[in-house]
Amino acid sequence: MNVGSTYNIPYTYKYMDKSSIPIINHIPHFLDYCKRVGLSNKTQETYKRFLNRFILWLKKEDKNTLLPHDLTIHDLTIDDIEAYKLYLAYSRDRKNHPLKKKTQNYYLIALRALLSYFTLNGIVSLPADKISLLYDAKREKTIKFLTLGQIEKLLSAPNTKTIISLRDRVILETLISTGLKVNQLRNLDRDQTEIILSRKVSLWIKKYLKTRNDDKEKALFINYKGPRNSIGGRLTARSIESIVKRYGEIISLPFSITPEILRWARAFALSNKVIRINKPQTHKILKTKNYRQKEVPMISFIKQEVAKTALPTWNIVENIIDNEIIWLKNNIPVLPETYKKNPSFLKYDELILRKLAILIVSGKVKATEFRAKNNKDLWNNLTEKLCFKKINRHGQEWHKKMMDAIYEYFKLQKCKLVLEPILNYGRADLGIHSNSNKTLYIEVGTVSLFKLWYNLLTMKNVTFLIVPSENKVIEFNT
Repeated sequence: MNVGSTYNIPYTYKYMDKSSIPIINHIPHFLDYCKRVGLSNKTQETYKRFLNRFILWLKKEDKNTLLPHDLTIHDLTIDDIEAYKLYLAYSRDRKNHPLKKKTQNYYLIALRALLSYFTLNGIVSLPADKISLLYDAKREKTIKFLTLGQIEKLLSAPNTKTIISLRDRVILETLISTGLKVNQLRNLDRDQTEIILSRKVSLWIKKYLKTRNDDKEKALFINYKGPRNSIGGRLTARSIESIVKRYGEIISLPFSITPEILRWARAFALSNKVIRINKPQTHKILKTKNYRQKEVPMISFIKQEVAKTALPTWNIVENIIDNEIIWLKNNIPVLPETYKKNPSFLKYDELILRKLAILIVSGKVKATEFRAKNNKDLWNNLTEKLCFKKINRHGQEWHKKMMDAIYEYFKLQKCKLVLEPILNYGRADLGIHSNSNKTLYIEVGTVSLFKLWYNLLTMKNVTFLIVPSENKVIEFNT
C-alpha cells in the first residue's frame, strides 16, 4: 500500500444517515466489504492489521461507544484524530522500535479508508480528508551517496579473473557510467553497446564478451548456472540488484546500495565539490547578452532547494538534471527528420541527453545560451550579405550561407580557420584557432547527440559552439 493511497470503490447513494452503531462494530463490516468488492488479500490483511491498532486505542481510551458522525460528544471528532496521532507517535513496533512516520501514515490511511467507507455507504461521518498525513514522513527516507573513493573501491571489488566477476564489473561500470535504469541495463543486447557507452566501459565489455562462448544468446548480461557456468539466459532485474548489493557489502559500505543509487553516483560525488552550475563563459568574440546565468555552488543550491521544497536531496538533484534535459531538448537541434526513420538513431536519445545533463550539473561542462539583441544575427549581420563563396562542401543553402558568414566573421578577427577538423569522434564543421588557449569548434545546424556528448566527455579545454539559427548560439566549455 502506497502512502497517500486508498481504495476506490464505485458506489451510488441517495441519502446520508446517522449510524447508531459504534465505530468499533463497523470495522468487521468494512473488512467484509473490502472482500466483496474484490480488494486483494494483502490489502485486506493490511487494513485489518492497521485498524486493529485503532481498536486498541479506542478500548484504551474507553471510547468503545464512539460513533462515526461528529455531532455530539459521543462521536468521532478532529480532536480524537489528533489524540490517535499522538498515540501512534509514542507507539512501538514488534522489535520495540518507535514507529516511523511513514508507518504512522499507513495507520492513518487505513482510518481514512474506513471513513471513506462510511461516506460511500451513506453514513454520516467525519470526512476522510480531515485526516491529514504527517507532512515530513517522506524526508525520513535518507538516500545514501557514494564518494568518489567509494566508487573506485566498488569498481575494484570484483575479481575479474572469473567470468562471473568480470560480468559483475561490467555491470557496475555500466550503471555508474551511463545512468541506465536497471530494466534498461538488463534489456541491453550485445550488439547495442557501442552507440551508448563510453570508451572505458566499451573496453570492459569487449573483454567480457571475449570470454563468452555462446553465439545464440543476444543478451549482454547473462546468468551462469552450475559449476561449469552454463548459460542461463538474460539476467533478471532482481539478480542485478543482488549483485550491486553484494559488492557494497564486500567493501563494507556502511549502508546498502541499489542500482538506482549507482545510476548517478559519480555525478553526485562530483557535485559535492564546490562548483558553479552553468557559469557564464562569454567567448571574447561573442559580446552579447547571456540569457542563462546561475552562479550558485551546487551544494548551496541543493540546500536552498531542500529548504524551499522540503523534498529529499535525491529529488532535488534529479530535478536539476531533468531541468537540464529540458533545456538541452529545447536548444540542441538533432539529426534531421529523414534520419529519424531509422529507430536505431533515436533509441538512446533520452539516455544521451541525461548523460549530457549530468556533465553540466556536475560542473564538468559549462553550458551557456547566447542570443543577439533585437533579434539580429550574431555575426555582424554578415548573414544578410549576398554572393557568398559557399566554402562548405555539404549541407543545404542555409547551412552553406551560415558557414560562409561564420568563416568570414572569424577571418576578420585574424583567426586561423580549419574546415572540417577531426574530433575525438567525427568532425566539426569549422575549427577556430586564436590567441586564446582554447580551440573553438563550430557545428552549424543539426548535431549528433552522441558525437556532442562523447567529444565533451573526452576533449579537454575546448569550446564547442552549436549554431541553430542566425541569432542564437549554444556554447559548451570543457
